[in-house]
Amino acid sequence: MAVGVWEPGKSTIVSTEQLQKLLSKVSETDLSRLSSTLDKEFMEGNVWMMKLKESAWQVADALALEDLVDLIRFFTLAEMQLPGWEGGKQNPVIYLAKILKSRDEFSPELRKWIRTNTDNRYLPYGAAL
Repeated sequence: MAVGVWEPGKSTIVSTEQLQKLLSKVSETDLSRLSSTLDKEFMEGNVWMMKLKESAWQVADALALEDLVDLIRFFTLAEMQLPGWEGGKQNPVIYLAKILKSRDEFSPELRKWIRTNTDNRYLPYGAAL
């Protein structure tokens, strides 16, 4: 039987404040060069977001279209450019895209951009089953 390790302070949901801080950082960052423009503290302090379950992202439903698109672009590129930021079938892009689809705001252009900028077979729709 395997026993998990308890990590104090490890969050299982994303707060509105965390999203606002992330969006602020994303807006001032060159997304084409994340590893050279983001500081080590940011990269290590936010990598936990890549492995959260869908329910952790419910707060993102209150975001505007532009903010959701910015986060989708960031998480798509972060997985490709930042060591340890592999999200696989739990990449936040899947859950954020689902929010846009539920609003009928997920454009074919954004889908194409995601597919062009990732090698993650789960993006943008998630696992088939």
